[in-house]
Amino acid sequence: MKITYDKSADAMAIVFREGRISKDMQISENVFAGFDRSGQLLEIQVLEVSKDVAPWFTLEAAAKMLEVSERTLLRWIKSGKLKPAKVGREYRIKPSDLKKVAS
Repeated sequence: MKITYDKSADAMAIVFREGRISKDMQISENVFAGFDRSGQLLEIQVLEVSKDVAPWFTLEAAAKMLEVSERTLLRWIKSGKLKPAKVGREYRIKPSDLKKVAS
């Protein structure tokens, strides 16, 4: 696997295997998957990366920023006061959500 970034195109590619792409499929806005003739996934491209990438905070980082414990954040999540994304078994919190909770 190889990850590349083209600054002039503002695009990132995650290449799983080398080959000729014969079909592209849009996965979501600005995200495309490239397949070969046999349907094998060759790469995923993300366009306009600098516009889409925003930092997300772990529970540990968010707790430090808000000067509260991770347990407090978990209570806020359970009560619905904080609505993070879940990546695998871990939570990720947007900076904008932290600002809302902090005010």
